[in-house]
Parts: sequence; structure tokens; C-alpha cells
Amino acid sequence: MTPVLFSLRGLAADRAGAVAELLPWREPDPALRLAEERVEELGDGAFAVTRTVENAGARTVAFRDELRVRDLFAATRYLVPCVNYDGNGASSGSGEPGARPPSAAAATPIPTGLSRDGEPWLFSYERTGIPGCTLTENAEVGIALFAAADTPRSLVCACGLELAEGRPPSASDPRPATYEHVLVRPVVEAPLTYTAKGEFGPRHESAVELAPGERFTATSFVCVCRPRWPNYAFAALAGRALRLLRPRLEPCMDDAEAFDLGVRFARSLLYPYKGRWLVCEHVVNRMAHDCSAMRISRAEMAERMKWEYWTDLGTWCETFEVGWAGQNFLNARMLALRALGFGAAAPASGGPAAEPPPLPDPDLLEKAVGVFDAFVATQRPNGLLHRCYNDNFLEGALERRPTDACNMGWAAAEAVRMARLLRAHGIDRPEYVDFARRICGFFADHWSDEWGFGKRWRVDGTPLERDGTIGGFLLPALTELCDETGERRWLDAALRASDFYFARDLDRFLCTAGAIDCQCIDKETAWPFVFGSLALYRATGDRKHLERAEKAAWYFLSWMFFFDTVAEPGSDFAKYGYRTSGGTAVSLEHQCIDPWGAIIVPDLMELADATGNGDFRTFARLLWANALQGITRRLGDFFHDRQRPIGSQNEGFFQARYNKYRPVVEPGYFNDVLAPWPGAFRMWTVARLRGADGPRSSRTIS
Repeated sequence: MTPVLFSLRGLAADRAGAVAELLPWREPDPALRLAEERVEELGDGAFAVTRTVENAGARTVAFRDELRVRDLFAATRYLVPCVNYDGNGASSGSGEPGARPPSAAAATPIPTGLSRDGEPWLFSYERTGIPGCTLTENAEVGIALFAAADTPRSLVCACGLELAEGRPPSASDPRPATYEHVLVRPVVEAPLTYTAKGEFGPRHESAVELAPGERFTATSFVCVCRPRWPNYAFAALAGRALRLLRPRLEPCMDDAEAFDLGVRFARSLLYPYKGRWLVCEHVVNRMAHDCSAMRISRAEMAERMKWEYWTDLGTWCETFEVGWAGQNFLNARMLALRALGFGAAAPASGGPAAEPPPLPDPDLLEKAVGVFDAFVATQRPNGLLHRCYNDNFLEGALERRPTDACNMGWAAAEAVRMARLLRAHGIDRPEYVDFARRICGFFADHWSDEWGFGKRWRVDGTPLERDGTIGGFLLPALTELCDETGERRWLDAALRASDFYFARDLDRFLCTAGAIDCQCIDKETAWPFVFGSLALYRATGDRKHLERAEKAAWYFLSWMFFFDTVAEPGSDFAKYGYRTSGGTAVSLEHQCIDPWGAIIVPDLMELADATGNGDFRTFARLLWANALQGITRRLGDFFHDRQRPIGSQNEGFFQARYNKYRPVVEPGYFNDVLAPWPGAFRMWTVARLRGADGPRSSRTIS
């Protein structure tokens, strides 16, 4: 049988120019025969492999079909998007691929490497942003195998990688290896199923059933590409996958309604605490924190769900976080924008008539400014403050409640933006800029050439956790402060941080620890490098920073879903029509989807204009459309048979067999955690796209 060989130039006649080989079909049952296997060149290094298996026997056969592609080059890294980033070993920004670094010895267990106890990992397509995708690469070439999304039989699959020769490269043994890409239909999760943070359940298996004479046909794609940068074959793959999978999802509301709904939810979260108005952390049921922290068993969860006391939604905890998930400052600034007249209220479809355009609202503005004043008043002389306002009133909070680089970065950047917004309306708040100066000054003064800005700190300035890319959240703060003040110090600090974090982390196609509740490779940390790099490009004109913004954006997009999973009958996804296209997976520890992609939409639009790559605009539209799903738009809009606050949206969409909030782990469900950050991100995106994010300073760098 003539081998099928793939190359950068098309199907190869011999192995001399080939980079991968389609391996022969393995017969899973004597009654089955390979009726047809057709390989079609699609151009631009892409190939379609369509296989038809027929039951030629006299009995019904249950089986799984395996399609295998073997590398014919030595790869230096591998990727299963959203699931496995070169072995998942660099889980806290240090250490080597394929092995947990010593600093992460106590990190949450997640699937690592290619196998467990000698059995190769297989992951459901529901976990991977490109369905069933595996990617291997070196500096010259990359190859990916993934499923077509045109039919459920093609789409519903699992994927894995197996070593063909050698061992996974590492710092101690950098020799490259060759791999076999495996696509299995239908879904198998093996040897275990990753069911919740640090929790493994039994393997999951399913099978195709063919009656006598029936056929099973499925299409897969093979893509061969040339990486633009080392470790970035995904950047070349993404455009091809976009055209092959053709995801389609349109926004379900206009920008005005999206902003208005964000305002309505943020208003509902305003909470009087210790004489201050603040933004409450979220609306949840009473057992949400126990579920999130996995302090109760699934059996206990099922028992509690019988009682309304545990399932009623409300603001049950007095927690007020300045940035990250709580987004007190960003929500307050968006409320200030509304109070100053930005945005017209839009009626929901079929709802009441539109309200008149909002007039300046002194009461709302006073509350919004009060949020900033409350946190600014708690800043320590060294520049730090507790990330949660309520921590200032806890006994022993200095030891028990550390602050972190993420929250401090958000706090400083938003303080500058709020000062700029208020000044444009004749209100002077120079103390907000001084507040940002002191935060940025602390981190600039405590810079380490070994670990950058670090991760967690005590408010007395003692470092607690140093690893991770999370220090990148200082980049937006530093660039905003530089733009506002013209002081060269902040530009220099941003340039130094950019050089450090890209050389150590992003050039290796990974970010870590930006999701504060995770110690693993994640998505969130990439965004500040997109925003910050674009700001540095505008400030310096150096195209190196434009290239870095592209890199960070491609890494972020490796967490995006390019397709819709098949919704199980009776699931929330089926009931409410939720679609996964444009959603973004959270992290390796949290293998679920969230609407975090809304924040990067304006940056991708800017990248599209600056680079001429229109794919960034397509990705932006998908991310935005996804982030508008599942929002309560009117009274009577019920989710889980309950009325949620208007404008609220759950922060977790559980598309795979991973869930911390249900007694039974099944794909396609929402949680009931209604957090402040999704609405804040949506409002800020609308404000940025409409040019209402506050006028820029005309001062020059001194």
C-alpha cells in the first residue's frame, strides 16, 4: 500500500521532503472493513482525510475508530490546546516541560505529560479549543491533526499524543522526539477523567454502533505549517483552523444594550459596608463557596440542593475585591461613565419601551467615586493595600490575607483612568494618580531579575510567592501612568518587564498564575501583555512591541473555542441555546469556558489594523458574540428556574466532564456564580470601541 505523506508543499511522493505520514487503518473488529479513505489537498498546507468504515458482518458491532498520523521530524514541543502545553510541567513559571517544578510541588494535581501509569492520555474534544487537536513542532515545521466540525460523527472524538521515538525534551535532556497523533471516535477519556480541580474520576468510554451493512464516515484535517517564531506553530495553525472549521456566532444584542445591562447588574451589586458603598463580589447561592473550594462531597451537594436555603441566590458574603474577579474599580469607573451621561439605555427584545437617554446622575457618580476613595484611603506608606477592602477589618489580616501583583496592577491602572475621566468632566482627583505612583513605585523598587514583579506579597512588603507571569498585570498600570504623567521611570520599568517576561515565558508559549486561584499554565495572564505591548508600541514606535502583542494574542487565542460542542439533550447548553464558539477555557486546573475573551476585543481590533491581518477582527467578533450569551435581559428570564438580577451572567460554562458545582459530572451545564467581572469587561469593551475611555494626556515622555 502506498504511504500517504504530508509536506509543506502538498502530498509528498517520498519521505525525503515529508514531515508526517498517515498510518494504515487498524481494524478494530473482524466484521469491519475500510470501505474508503480519501485524502484531499486543500491548499496552504491543509489536507482533509475522510474515512468510511463499513460493517460487512452479520451482527451489530460497537467499536472505536483510530486515525493516526506519525511525525517524520524531530519535534521540540507539543500542544493540545486548552489541555496540555508541552506536558504542563511549567505550572508556576519555572521548571522544565514535562515535570512539575520544585516550587509547585504542592500544586493542584492536573493531567501532566503524555501518559499516566504507562497509559496514554486521551482527552475529549469538548476540552480542546480546536476539536481533538494535537500539535507538534520545531523551529522549522509544525503539524496538527484535528476533527472536522461538519457532522457530529466527525466532531465527537478524543485525542492524544504518543511517543514514537525518543522522550519528551526537557532542560536536562533537550534531545527532540517524534510523536504519533491519535484521533479516536467517539469520545474516550482515559486513563482517568479530570472531573474537577485536582479531582480525577474513572475513565469515560463510548462507542460507535453499526448494524450490518451500515457505514460510519468521518473527516479529519491535517495541517502542515511553518512557525513564524519558535514555539508558535499555533499562530500559523489558527488561521487555517478558522477557515476549515468556519465558526459562526453573531452578537445577540447591540453594544448599547450590552453596556446598559452591565450598568444594571453593577448597580445591583452596590453594597453599603462600614459606611462605604462598594461592589459586592458576586451573587451566588449559599453553598457556592464550598463547591468552588471543593469542601463538600458531591453527595453532600446533592443533599443541600434539596433545600432552598442553600440554593437561593443572593449577596451572601461581604467581600469587595479591587481588581481581578471582584473588579470594584472597573465597575465603579463604568458606573461613573454612565453617571456622566455615556450610553443610551436600550430595550431588550420584546421588552418595555426604551428609557430616555440618561442624564448626569450625581448620586451614582458619588457612589462610584466613593469606591475609589475607600480603597485609596487604605493604601499603606509602601504603596501596597489589601486586595479586598474587607480585609482591612479582619483580625490578623496582615498574615492571613496577602495582596498580589494582579490586583495591584488593576488598581493602579484603573486609578489613572478614573482620574483622567473625572478631569475631563472638571473634577480633579490628583490623589488617584499618586495612588497609582505609589503602587508602581513599590513594584519598580522591588523588581527582581530572577522573578520579576512576583505574585503574592504581604502588605508590609514581604514577598510570599515569586513565581508566575502574573506580574504582567503591572504592564497596563505602568504604561497608563507613563502616558498620564510623562515620567520616563514608568516606561523604563515597563520595557524591562516586557523583556523579562517575554524571554522567560511568552517566547516559550506559556503564561502562568494569572488566575489567582490557580497555580498552573493559564489564559488570563496573556491579556496584559497584549494591552501593554500595544501601549509600548504606541509609545516607542518599536515594532518589536507590535510583534510581542501578536505573540501574546496568539497565545490567548490558543484558549479559544473554534467550534460548537454537541449539546447533550436536557443539558443547560441545549435548554438555553448556549454555543461554545468564541468562548475561552480558563486554565489547566479549571477546564471550563468563561466569557473572559470580551476584554481583548478592542486589542484584537487594533492588532488587525496595525498588522493587516483580518483574522484578528474575526476572532474579536467571535469572542464578543460568545461573551453576550446567558445574560439575564429582563424579568422573567429564568435560568435554573430562578430569577437572576438583570444584567447578570454566570462566570462558568462547563462544556466538558468537569464541574465543581453539580452532584453529577456531565457536559453542558452552567454554574450559579454571578460575578462582577464579566459585565465590567463588556462595559469597558463598549467604552473603548466607542472612544469613551477618557481622553489621553498630550504630555510627552520626559
